[in-house]
Amino acid sequence: MNIVRRVFDVYKVDDASLNAGGKEYHLNKYIGEFHMHATVPWHTVDHIFFPIHVKAKYHWVLAVISFNHRCIYVYDSLLAVGHDAVVLSKIKKLATVIPICLIACKFYENKGIEIDNHPNYKLNDKMNSFSVSVVENVPQQPSGSLTCVLYMITYAECFTFDEGVPSVNFNSNLIRIRYTSLLWNYATRKAEAEVQSDDEAPMRPLRKIELSEGTEVHDI
Repeated sequence: MNIVRRVFDVYKVDDASLNAGGKEYHLNKYIGEFHMHATVPWHTVDHIFFPIHVKAKYHWVLAVISFNHRCIYVYDSLLAVGHDAVVLSKIKKLATVIPICLIACKFYENKGIEIDNHPNYKLNDKMNSFSVSVVENVPQQPSGSLTCVLYMITYAECFTFDEGVPSVNFNSNLIRIRYTSLLWNYATRKAEAEVQSDDEAPMRPLRKIELSEGTEVHDI
């Protein structure tokens, strides 16, 4: 979120850097792939995942930006009235910055979205904030537990394999064991190959989220 925070700081004031290379530094290099760990330009995908740290609550949530829906979907493992308001205040900052980023980086031209004709864009000013929707009936962490990151990662992994997020609860202990095993296996293979960087390391093992028959899932 540091890059988004810097972008928001620039655009919330009349900053001279807007006309002096600020856009290129804060926006284009990131969305164009140069500051992305996955090195995938945004216009080549339909969704972007953001891990959001809600510092006031010592909590993490998953935000999923849907370009086709012009919406940010929020997956939170700890839904509650007072809690939700704090989370939404963080997400709305992102919803404000994203349209500015997309225009500055010529995202719509690169992706082939005609914002004047697209049903989810034509009724909005191109600089208007994205809609925000909190997804209900997703697995919730046990009360008093500190497993929000585990849940957030599992939400993201479900989407990675096109499964959607199941409405049944996760077994957090089994997920911990599974991730520990995957990391240990990868580290062992990396050590055996005598490599230092992830670029040189052996390919990570394929993973698959198994959902029980009849499980209800929530797609976006």
